[in-house]
Amino acid sequence: MRWSRQIVFGDVDAMFASAAVVKDPSLAGKPVAVGGPPPRGIIAAASYAVRAFGIHSAMPTAKALQLCPNLVLLPPDRPLYRQLHDAMQHVTDQLFPLTEWSSIDEFYADTTQLQTRHPDPRSLGQLVKDALYEATGLCCTIAIATGKTVAKIAADSHKPDGLVTIQPGMEEAFLAPRPLRAMPGIGPKTAARLEPLGLKTIGELLDPRWDQPLRHIFGGRLHWVRELARGIDHEPVVADRESKSLSHETTFEHDTHDRPFLERTLRGFLRDLARDLRQEGLAAGSCTVKLKNARFAISTKQHRFSHPLNYDPDMWPTVQQALEELLRPGIEYRLAGLALS
Repeated sequence: MRWSRQIVFGDVDAMFASAAVVKDPSLAGKPVAVGGPPPRGIIAAASYAVRAFGIHSAMPTAKALQLCPNLVLLPPDRPLYRQLHDAMQHVTDQLFPLTEWSSIDEFYADTTQLQTRHPDPRSLGQLVKDALYEATGLCCTIAIATGKTVAKIAADSHKPDGLVTIQPGMEEAFLAPRPLRAMPGIGPKTAARLEPLGLKTIGELLDPRWDQPLRHIFGGRLHWVRELARGIDHEPVVADRESKSLSHETTFEHDTHDRPFLERTLRGFLRDLARDLRQEGLAAGSCTVKLKNARFAISTKQHRFSHPLNYDPDMWPTVQQALEELLRPGIEYRLAGLALS
């Protein structure tokens, strides 16, 4: 059966921790995490072995070491991440006519036009997994569906090293038993407001008995939320544009509104990007801060420096101001990024 629309979503499994194992295979099977040292450091990424101890990103490193005394804590290696991302992007550019990288380790591809060459979506998914592993040594989870949202939720529920296909017409049935927090737009605060109603799954959002309280909670967004709950999602895959800037971004394992954590994340990006500028003998005239919230809505803020700069302490106040202007009270963010141009 030919799909009217076919979207592939790929997510590298615990990329930062997995990249450390690619670099040093002796770490395979060990509880590896990436982050800063105690007492003030935080966990940036955790391997699946580490997550079994209840450790997650944004957790203070001191607490992580209490939960797992044998934790192998490594500093971020952004040049390595960028190298692996470039290798993955080369693979997707060869395989797909249209690819959108939503973060350094996640991508969407529109494969609707590839169905004549690859009529079996599961075989196509395995081809992608094999090609990415051969190029980088990284395992990834691949999900194929008719829309981006269903593909993303399917991948999240089949990690690590998963491969799943949601056939056309099966979207609503697939989503129905999934927990509410799995759906874009439902963060901890919204989930807490739904809990007294006894609502726990995505499918329960479609029950007409809850029309009135759901309208009170979601307001004008209710129609959009219910469309997603049915698996109806026409958001297009947007091809990446060639960039003339240096940039870095990351998707957090857990949505966060922790401003100090967001500042530390951007400051780390700035330090590495400024070093790259100095190594290339360049200077930046502006910075752009990017945030993606729990509803997958993206906001950006650009500021120009008073003159071209490549020394991060001089650049930080301007970056910090851009972040300050983007942050909204009570809003949780799943991705942060920084570009210098």
